[in-house]
Amino acid sequence: MQHRSETINPGLTRRQLLDRGCLSLFAASFASISPLAMQHVCDAKVNAASPSDEEPSADEQTPSPTVSLIKFRDEAGQETSVEGRVLVRASDGVLLEDSARRLWTIPSTRLEAETKTEQPFEFFDPAQLGSRLIEECRSAGIDSDFHVHTTENYVMAASTPEACSEWTGQLLERMQIAFQSYWKNRRFELTPLAAPLPVLILSNQTQFAKMAEFDRTPASATGQGYYLVTANRIVLFDLTASEADSPATTIAEVQRRAQRIPASVATVVHEATHQIAFNRGMHQRYADNPVWLTEGMAMYFEAPDLKSRRGWSGIGKVNTARLFRFREFLRTRRQPDSIETLIRDNSRFGDADLAIDAYSEAWALTYFLIRTRIREYSQYLTAISQKLPLRWDDPEDRLAAFESAFGADRTQLNRDFLNFTARLK
Repeated sequence: MQHRSETINPGLTRRQLLDRGCLSLFAASFASISPLAMQHVCDAKVNAASPSDEEPSADEQTPSPTVSLIKFRDEAGQETSVEGRVLVRASDGVLLEDSARRLWTIPSTRLEAETKTEQPFEFFDPAQLGSRLIEECRSAGIDSDFHVHTTENYVMAASTPEACSEWTGQLLERMQIAFQSYWKNRRFELTPLAAPLPVLILSNQTQFAKMAEFDRTPASATGQGYYLVTANRIVLFDLTASEADSPATTIAEVQRRAQRIPASVATVVHEATHQIAFNRGMHQRYADNPVWLTEGMAMYFEAPDLKSRRGWSGIGKVNTARLFRFREFLRTRRQPDSIETLIRDNSRFGDADLAIDAYSEAWALTYFLIRTRIREYSQYLTAISQKLPLRWDDPEDRLAAFESAFGADRTQLNRDFLNFTARLK
């Protein structure tokens, strides 16, 4: 099936989301400290009548326990179909999740027919998910030999030597354990995984760029990895490979090479944090998750300890690259209302001239809140985690949610924030 996407405003209403069939998420490249716009795969789009602005009722937000087969017309007018469980049903369309955990937004203006079945909805098992990942790579024009590597919580389809996928799997599993332990001790209880998490590991930048093009994330093609919310998968490539060296064939060799490239570990951890948070009850896919929160969380976890034989250890180390950028922003460009503009909407992250500074401040604010106001931060995380898909807050609602957790005196908060970051090393 052919997929497409387009660049959109991250502050879109639910009506506009269904109208366009996709939603933006922003991520950052650790190495270049520059943001990459992560467009989602869009499976249906409407260009004719605008759907209504009615909010779905609570009942319409309850995931169906059984499978529905939905036929619709794509943008080119061709009839296609998808089956899965309906997550949201409204007068202007449906949001459906298939067995690979891909999300489909299908406006009612393109919906042809729906057949409800009594078949219980189930996610793919590891073998089925691995096959689907390879199918997607083939559809992207990647003609390589793939193997599927599974761990307790992940399914990886890789065109690399097995040592690379094994090393990555070990790192991801350590990340799961560390992430769960960290938040359990800070009053945020993560939910169990509903299904194995999908990961693509490609052998080189050329294959990676093809996948980014297939996923319609062109800005990602020159990066080092991304998490695609729609498909719920991480896409990486073998950062330890080079033209001068043959591919690493042992885990020990992968580890040695990774230690020479700090971004190799940081990229994996950053994208893994996104995926874990969106799958363990911290963030809700297609809900109004503030970008400063989702990206701040990923950057909080991404700083690697390359002296560790494990390639990464410790959580919440000072991210020196982000701190350096934040201090440069603070000296020359930061405005007194900067925290407010960061929180009230996502516009700074969508502006090429402002995004890098927004990312650095998102890291700094996240670091400050977790380190000095963890109880309030955990309460705020809980409130955000309960947001429903396809419902969007206005700027005042976002500010009110933040103030409910951290207080209304943003002047004092800003003063405390700057005093705290001034002492970081």
